Amino acid sequence: MLGIHKPEQGYWVRVLSAVFFGVLFLAGSAWAWNQAEAAELPPKSYLLELAGVEGSFETGSTVDLVRAGDDALGSEIVIATAGVLDATLSGSAGRIEISVPESTAEGYLIEDTERVRLGSGGDAATARVTAKSRVPIFPLIYLQAGVTAAVMLLGAISVYYFVATNRRSVNFLINTDGEMRKVNWSTRKEIIGSTQVVIVAAFLLAAFLFGIDTAFAKFFQIIGVIET
Repeated sequence: MLGIHKPEQGYWVRVLSAVFFGVLFLAGSAWAWNQAEAAELPPKSYLLELAGVEGSFETGSTVDLVRAGDDALGSEIVIATAGVLDATLSGSAGRIEISVPESTAEGYLIEDTERVRLGSGGDAATARVTAKSRVPIFPLIYLQAGVTAAVMLLGAISVYYFVATNRRSVNFLINTDGEMRKVNWSTRKEIIGSTQVVIVAAFLLAAFLFGIDTAFAKFFQIIGVIET
């Protein structure tokens, strides 16, 4: 099954076919790499950049994710509650990594968060959120590498099957090689001679058409159809 069918026949046709299809699969791998780059992996956690920090956020504490209400009374909406996985604070600014909430308030996403505050409704610490980013469950490059490797592996197996083990395709390539050997290839001298004939004929035809065009132009000037 894995052995090469008729390895002594059709060598160059099989090799060049493998190279051609290999290049196609390499191009497909590059395309798959670029496509995988746009994938959005599920988040493992979120990073929140903070400003105007009042109080202290510590690892293991629980924070409310808050946004302003839709009225003019200064009300707030608690979008969700999440645990603090890591906190780095420096003065009134910092960053915290929070867990992914199990659920959020209906109609809102964690990306809607405008402020965080410590505890469920507590006021021991509060901060304004200036930026939010997702931390994927694993680095995106792993997905890109995996997809690319899968395409390349599939390509290698397909090419090997086509040019080496599949009897129908191998016999076709061998027959193609046999037909190519019957082709009467022109010699270098014949190619040079034919090229010269084509070039001379092209110039003669161009000169003939130029002469005809000039003669007609003069004729129509004489009879007044064309004014100079």
